[in-house]
Amino acid sequence: MILLVLQVLFVLPHTTTGSIKVAESYWTLQPNELVVDEDMAKYGSKVQVPLMCGEAFEGQDIVWKRASGEKLQERGNRILVTVEERRGGRYTCYNTEDSYLNHTLVLVRWPYKKIIKEIPEKGYVHCSTNNYSGSFQCSWTWDEKRAGEVILIKAVRSYSGGNVSCSLNSSGQTITCQDQEYCPYAEELEHINLTIYFRSNYVVETYYLQFQISDIVRPDMVRVKKKNNTLELHYPDTWNIPFSYFPLTFQVKEIRCGRKSDCDCSNHKSSKRIHAFLLAQDDLCNSPWSEWTQCIKEKKKKRSRRNKKKRPQKEE
Repeated sequence: MILLVLQVLFVLPHTTTGSIKVAESYWTLQPNELVVDEDMAKYGSKVQVPLMCGEAFEGQDIVWKRASGEKLQERGNRILVTVEERRGGRYTCYNTEDSYLNHTLVLVRWPYKKIIKEIPEKGYVHCSTNNYSGSFQCSWTWDEKRAGEVILIKAVRSYSGGNVSCSLNSSGQTITCQDQEYCPYAEELEHINLTIYFRSNYVVETYYLQFQISDIVRPDMVRVKKKNNTLELHYPDTWNIPFSYFPLTFQVKEIRCGRKSDCDCSNHKSSKRIHAFLLAQDDLCNSPWSEWTQCIKEKKKKRSRRNKKKRPQKEE
C-alpha cells in the first residue's frame, strides 16, 4: 500500500508551510517505512513530510496519532508532519470510530557514518570468503555510543540482477550470503552490489559495497607437514579442487633465533631454533593473503662435547 502512496506523494510540488519547507527527497525503504534524506543546508533543522493513510480512505475523516497515543491536530487522508532534528516517528491513522487503518514509520537518513566504526585496512564493512563456492561473509563493528540494528540487506548482481540471499547471524554484526547461481569454473563478469541499511533510533545510514568473489577470496591457513628437516606445504582443506585449476602461490618467511633473541611466534626465549611462517594467495588474482600459519620450530642438533682430561702438572 505504501508504494502506491508514494507515487502520489512524489508529484506534490515543493512548497513551504510558514517557514518550514516540505521535503523533496523521500522514499520507501520497506512497506510502511518512509525515509527522508536530510539536507540541513536546504531545510534547516525542520522539514515537513507528507503522509497518506491510504488511497482507499480518500475523502474520509481520518484521525492521526503518534506512537505515544497523542492525537495530531491535522486530520484527513493526507497530512503534513514536521520532522525536527532527525526525530522521526511512527504515525498511525484511525477512522472516527478509533479503528486502526494504517501506519507509517518516518526515518531520517543523514550523510554521516556513526552507527558502525571504521576499522583500519578493513573499512566500515569487511567482506571475505575462503573459497570459490559463491558464499561469503561480511562483518562490522558497532559504535558503543549508539544502539544500532540492521533493518535491510540488498545484494544483487550488477547486470543480470541475480539475487544473492543474505541472512543476519545471531551476533547481529555479521551476515552470511550465498549466490545460488554462482559457478566457480566460469569467468566472473558481474559484480555483487551489496547495500546494508543500519538504524539507530530514527536515523538511517546506508553502506554500499561493490566487489567480485575473486576480489575478496582469502584462503585459509596453509597446512604443513614436517618430515625430518623438510616442510611439506599442503592446500587448505576448504580450498577448491582441482588445485591445477585453482592454484595458490605461497610465501615462506624464516627467522633464525639466537641464544638471546626472542622470536615473534613465541612468548619465551628460544635457543638456536628456526621459525618458519607460511601464507598463501590465489595465484590468478590479487586477492588478500591468508593468515600466517602457526610457526614451525626446528631444533638444531647439539654437538656432543667430550670430557678432556687435564694434563697433570709436573712436580717441581
